[in-house]
Amino acid sequence: MRPDFLRVLLLSSACVLSACSSSSPSGPDAGTPPPVDAGTGSNGEVAPSSRNSLRFKNPEQLTAHFASALSLSPEQVCNELGQYSCATYVHPVALGGVDPYGMGLYEPLKATGATTPNVVDRMALAACSWRVSLDVTTPGEAVLFKGLELDAQGRLTNRDGAPVREAITSLYQRALLREPTEAEVGTLSKLVTQVESLGSQTPGRDWMTAACFTVLSSAESVFF
Repeated sequence: MRPDFLRVLLLSSACVLSACSSSSPSGPDAGTPPPVDAGTGSNGEVAPSSRNSLRFKNPEQLTAHFASALSLSPEQVCNELGQYSCATYVHPVALGGVDPYGMGLYEPLKATGATTPNVVDRMALAACSWRVSLDVTTPGEAVLFKGLELDAQGRLTNRDGAPVREAITSLYQRALLREPTEAEVGTLSKLVTQVESLGSQTPGRDWMTAACFTVLSSAESVFF
């Protein structure tokens, strides 16, 4: 008997035995439905979910989420060569979509590909760059980065001031629908110094883009 056939046979036998043992539940918990989420406790804190059923947002959902969080139109989120939608035209398959006419793919892939993180980062960076450009060039109509003044070297004049904290808070409220923790505020605030140390010619704008990108491309943002 060939070794590979023997391994398949043993594996099949194990699966059958496992199925038989699990098909006839017994004991005091038999037939008991799975526990539901605990919800909000008596102390007001939200308990962690017991379902653990995270799903990756499809191209349309991701585009709509980024657009809503940054007050952009879907067409402004990300376009390759300035005219082809990143999500629905150039990279739909990598984002869990379909491409029936170009690739003959009528059903989404069951798993994300190796390029999926790159595409998500590409979209988040493009959307954040556009939002920062709008907020800096028209400060009176700024959506996220309000009241942030830049000096002659393009640096934030008051990195520890209220506008920086308010911008970080607004990012979390818009993108993740929650308040940031003190640790998260501290991390993004320290990012100002790190960006300046890289020798950027526009450190203030680069920090805004980096802070936005950090929140928008997080797992909490791209999964639901």
